[in-house]
Amino acid sequence: MRPMLATAADPDRGLPADRVRWAYEVKWDGWRVLADIHDGSVRLWSRSEREITAAFPELTAIGRAHPDVLLDGEIVILQQGLPSFTALADRIHLSDPRKAAALAARNPATLIAFDALRMYGVDLTGRSWQERRESLERLPASGEHWQLSPVYEDVEILLEATREQGLEGVVAKRRSSVYRAGARSSDWRKLAHRRVQSVLIGGWRPEVNDRAQIGALLIGVWAAPGVLRFVGRMGSGLTAAGPQAELRRLLAPLELEKSPFDDTVPRPDAKGATWVRPRVVVDVRHLGRTEGGRLRQPVFRGIRSDLEPEDVRYE
Repeated sequence: MRPMLATAADPDRGLPADRVRWAYEVKWDGWRVLADIHDGSVRLWSRSEREITAAFPELTAIGRAHPDVLLDGEIVILQQGLPSFTALADRIHLSDPRKAAALAARNPATLIAFDALRMYGVDLTGRSWQERRESLERLPASGEHWQLSPVYEDVEILLEATREQGLEGVVAKRRSSVYRAGARSSDWRKLAHRRVQSVLIGGWRPEVNDRAQIGALLIGVWAAPGVLRFVGRMGSGLTAAGPQAELRRLLAPLELEKSPFDDTVPRPDAKGATWVRPRVVVDVRHLGRTEGGRLRQPVFRGIRSDLEPEDVRYE
C-alpha cells in the first residue's frame, strides 16, 4: 500500500480556515512511512513500498506498545527539538544491522504517527479522518521512539508558530475525508514555509580542480509523462563526503551518450557534462522559479531513495 498524499495549497490563498470541517497538523521534515505492527513485530515501508525496517532498529520498540495496527506517519531525527533531514539522510540507505544500530544509538529516530489505517484486523481506510483520528488516540500514549502528531484547530496560530520555530509547515485535513491510498488528494493540503522540490538528476559536471568530485548536478522535473524538463544546474550543498560518495555510486551505472532532457540544456550548463538516465531522485531547496521554469538558487538537500522517478512532479 502507498500512503495518501497532500496537494500543495495556493500560497496566495493559503489553507482553509474552517475549523469545523478541517483539522491542522505540523508538516514534519521527515521520511514518510507506513508502520505495520502485528504480534510484537514492526515492518516499515517507504512511500515507494520499499521495506526499510533494517535501517531503524530502535523503532522495533513500537511493537511492544501496539498489538495490531497499521500506522501512517513520518520518521524524524530530532536535534535540539527540531527534525534534521541531514541526520536522517545518513540512515536512508542502510541495510547493515551493525551500522544501523550504531547510528541509532548516536541519533535515535522517532516515528510521528498521524493516521491509523488498520486496527485489530479492521480496515479503517473507508472511515472518515475524524473517526480514524479518534481510533488513533485510543492507542497507548506516546512512548519510546514514537509519538502522536498533535492536532490543532487554529490554522493561523499554527502557521505562525511553525514559522517561528523553524518547522517545515502545516497540513490541513478535511475531517470527513476517507483515506485514499496512493492518491494525491485535495482533502489534504500542505503549505510549506520553505520551498522544497524533488527533482531527477539528468547529468553532472565535475569540480574544476578535482574531476573525481561532483561539482554540479543538472536537474529536471517531468513536464508530462516521459517528458523531462531541465530546471537548473545545482552545485550548492554537494561538498559533504557522504553525499558525494553515494551520488557517484548511484550515477555510475546510469551514464548516457546524450542528454535525457527533452528541451535544450543551455551550453554554459551542459559544458563538460556526463549525462545519466533520470533514475536518481534528490530534494532541493530553492527561492522560486524564473519565468523560464528554472529553480532559483537550488541547494542540494538529500537523496530521496523513498521516491520512485515517476513520483517526481512540480510542487
